[in-house]
Amino acid sequence: MASIAIDDVSAIVGSIYEAAYDQEQWLPVVKALREILGGSRCCIARIGPQAGGSISTVDDPELNEPHATEIYLRDPIGVKAVALPIGGIHDYARIEGEAAWHATEVWRNLFRPRDMHHGLLCNLFSSGEAYWMIDVHRSAWQEPFSTDQIDFFQKLAPHLLRAGHISRKLENVSALASAFSHLPFGMFVVNGHCRVLHMNDVAETMLTLLGNPFELKEREIVLSDAQDTMSLRRLVVDACSSADGVMPGTGGSMLVPSEQMLSDRPRLVLSVAPYVNTQAYGLTGERRAVIMVNEVTPQAREGLDLHVRGLFDLTPSEARLAAALVSGRSLKEIAANSNITVKTGRTYLERIFAKTGTRQQSELVALLKNTEPLRRR
Repeated sequence: MASIAIDDVSAIVGSIYEAAYDQEQWLPVVKALREILGGSRCCIARIGPQAGGSISTVDDPELNEPHATEIYLRDPIGVKAVALPIGGIHDYARIEGEAAWHATEVWRNLFRPRDMHHGLLCNLFSSGEAYWMIDVHRSAWQEPFSTDQIDFFQKLAPHLLRAGHISRKLENVSALASAFSHLPFGMFVVNGHCRVLHMNDVAETMLTLLGNPFELKEREIVLSDAQDTMSLRRLVVDACSSADGVMPGTGGSMLVPSEQMLSDRPRLVLSVAPYVNTQAYGLTGERRAVIMVNEVTPQAREGLDLHVRGLFDLTPSEARLAAALVSGRSLKEIAANSNITVKTGRTYLERIFAKTGTRQQSELVALLKNTEPLRRR
């Protein structure tokens, strides 16, 4: 360790945590590690059933191709290498001994032709049949890595693991936010006090619409009716609580305003369910719930005819009649508006019953409402 300057140590640790928040910074990390350990090459590699991938100081696309991954994963020492404890520093030549290592397919076909004669590896993460590792190599003309250099690599390992954990957490949050933003209904993530922690674009739009039966007051969801607000809070508390300390409550659904008023204001269905909990230093933190908001409408959703046509193999005429029934119109009204006789309408209806497995009109309408596509705002 005496030959490694403290400024270099600080710089590489700083680079590792920068990479946790910016994936593009992993290349500077492997470059710095190669430099500080005096290696000929260094890379972070993903090895799995499909083609591999790497962030490397050497541009070597052949190592990322499926045949290279196949060689690694069918070689007995390669299999042992990916199964080594995460976070430990291991010398390839010492997994089964130098003679056994030099007899392997990995050594003969992948490492020796690339002058990767002395190698250290550290397993970082695994998911299913895919493995992530970081390794650093030296050429044949270089000395093997010293004990001090191996010790230094071992001291860096916890930082590499921690940065990877942070990076994956951020990726999950980013993916979740992206998924929320594309949902066709309002979505709020709240804590046990109904305070909003996150909302998607549809939810933000709902808050700006005149006549909506809810608003935010100091980031807390408040409904236009005080009793409805209390009901919502009870559902959120239930979804955020656990009777046995493990399983959360189920939450529930409610219609707001709960009392139908003679008004053009929309009515909304609020569905409350448990959401993933936060963690801090490995301990469970604040419990959270998700509130999904969708508008209630007596009319069939736009595009319902196309939707049910695809689901039940209806003809265009049958699909239009089915969608019209969901809107609450009678068969006589539908026939008049469609320029067909009631008898023809009944013929269509019998065919729809046969294709949907229903036997009466009320049963058909209930089925179609349950298959309605979510409406995009």
